Amino acid sequence: MGSRSYFPSYYSVDDIFVTQEKISCQVSSRLLKMGFLDPGCETDHLEPGKIVKLPLWYVKELKINNPYLIIQIPELYKNVHNAICEAESTNIDLGKMNMQYYEYGRYLASFDRNHSLGRILYETCRQRVRHLLTISKNTVDEIKSENKMDSIERGLYEAGIRTNTLYTNWLQQKNSKIRPSELVQEHSKKRKRFTLSDDEMSSSLQSTKRSM
Repeated sequence: MGSRSYFPSYYSVDDIFVTQEKISCQVSSRLLKMGFLDPGCETDHLEPGKIVKLPLWYVKELKINNPYLIIQIPELYKNVHNAICEAESTNIDLGKMNMQYYEYGRYLASFDRNHSLGRILYETCRQRVRHLLTISKNTVDEIKSENKMDSIERGLYEAGIRTNTLYTNWLQQKNSKIRPSELVQEHSKKRKRFTLSDDEMSSSLQSTKRSM
């Protein structure tokens, strides 16, 4: 239940956090008796052109061509794309923008009419993953970089630290000796059983000969 998931999961805490995010939606047709969705609405109905904010867990069930709402992609993804074009992507503070940057964007990509959000997510990850690999090997000098990560990047960063620590300990022979695999152990047990069976058979034959 505590593990991270790149796919929707009812029991995933990360997925719950993501789907609680609110998204701006533009009303495209008159919605009767839905004025309560907008705290500033002075009528009982939502008129076309009105902007309302709805949680992702509701919006994600809508189709992109639904006749009621037009989902608006948050500006933060456009800002990240512009920043990537102008500077190093590693300098972007994704954690400050949105701690669920990739998961949130993955949900919204299906509502992107320009089909650009998927490329933005891919390019952001592609440019930053090499930096994650580098700083996971150096946890002293660049520990402050962790604050610029979203939740998925932080998980990859922590996994990189654990893997690098295990590898370093293995090189320095700090761990116990390498143990044989379960398959080898099982094979050895079978050979021992066969050897014992042969010895028992030989003993039995010798006993039979003596009795004769």
